[in-house]
Amino acid sequence: MQQKAKQFFATYGKLGIGVYISYSIVNYGIVFFALKQGVDVKQVGQKYFLSFLIRLGFDTTQGKWEQFETYGTPTAAYIIYKLMAPIKWPIVIGTTAWICRKGKK
Repeated sequence: MQQKAKQFFATYGKLGIGVYISYSIVNYGIVFFALKQGVDVKQVGQKYFLSFLIRLGFDTTQGKWEQFETYGTPTAAYIIYKLMAPIKWPIVIGTTAWICRKGKK
């Protein structure tokens, strides 16, 4: 993944960095404000992220997931934001490629 990121930034340069940073700020902001508005982190996490964490090898059997809701909103938002990386990269790459194509016309 890290090699692909380096290749992406080498290919698209400043445009790629700009799209990545913009998307990251928007993504984190949406997650943060959703948590501030009272989205049930435990329910969302168990529904969407628990199986993902298990596949990555995280220990979820000893009540560690229940500790998640004790984190502050910024920390919880950051954890969710980082877990969304497999979703983020295809969107960033596709958006950057689309902007490049539109810019060349």
